[in-house]
Amino acid sequence: MKNQRGNIADFHRRVLMDDMMETVGVNILDVIDVDGGQSYLRARSNCHSCASKAQCNGWLATHSEGDPQDFCPNGNFFRTILSGDR
Repeated sequence: MKNQRGNIADFHRRVLMDDMMETVGVNILDVIDVDGGQSYLRARSNCHSCASKAQCNGWLATHSEGDPQDFCPNGNFFRTILSGDR
């Protein structure tokens, strides 16, 4: 049962980051293109260890689009991607 919970938690984190990127208008290919995917891996790690998952989930549930949020550990990175200043 513990392994199943871990798989569910991992899926949930992947969905949050993917949903956040879609909601704020960040294209995954633009993220991966920054430095051969290293920043993407760091962003995934940031999301994995984020303490604001409940806030993120709540914000995503009420927004279909918006700007990167300050509570998001990847907010500044997403803003950089959106600005084109890579």
